[in-house]
Amino acid sequence: MSNLIVEKGPLDLVITINRPESSNALSLALIEELLEVLSDYEDNHEIKSVVITGKGNKCFAAGGDIKELYEVRSESAIENMIDIGRKTIDKIRYYPVPVLALMNGHALGGGAELAIACDYRVAVERATFGFVHSTLNITTAWGGAIDLIDIIGNQKALLTLIDGKALTTSEAYKIGILDSVCPNLEDATRDIKNIQQRINNCSSSIIRGNKSIINDHKKVLQNNLKESENREFKKSWSSKEHWESMNKLFSKSSS
Repeated sequence: MSNLIVEKGPLDLVITINRPESSNALSLALIEELLEVLSDYEDNHEIKSVVITGKGNKCFAAGGDIKELYEVRSESAIENMIDIGRKTIDKIRYYPVPVLALMNGHALGGGAELAIACDYRVAVERATFGFVHSTLNITTAWGGAIDLIDIIGNQKALLTLIDGKALTTSEAYKIGILDSVCPNLEDATRDIKNIQQRINNCSSSIIRGNKSIINDHKKVLQNNLKESENREFKKSWSSKEHWESMNKLFSKSSS
């Protein structure tokens, strides 16, 4: 799987997003591969945690692939984009063991939705975290806004979503989005391993039992708000304002 590097250790699974030349953008093929890998390992009780990270020193994961997104215009294409992304992010969100985001770089747009769906987020200092959707005149599609509300509360989430800016790691840590910020990747990896050691001290059945309770809490909120998110995303994606923004972005990326 060229889009991903998958490494299984004795007690963990490490998945590296492997599109550094494209800022680790979340193409539909990559998203489907990620779903396949996670599905393949979810019943393996040897695994006590999963780490998701990105290749290179620039991006953990950028948003969707701009060339693909530019072609998403029909109602069926919009539905397909929502469905594919939702299935994969839900798999992360409700995974039976803890999922740790090792943010080697920027997490933007869909990449921010991926990171916020994880159970823990550890970032290198130079990274940024951005629900930048509003800069393209759209709302979230894969449950990201709902996760954000759950983690930092209505007021902070609302301003974060409206501002649409890429937060520094200091800003993201201050409002509770990040669990840890480290000077470099070596220190961030060490931080992740410390979290994993705490997890590894617990039996697989208890890890999965506690994660199941957490997942049921997440599902209540997601299921209550999913329809609202889908409605607002479809409306915003089809808007004139969004496509004016997309045309500018596509022209810039093609030049």
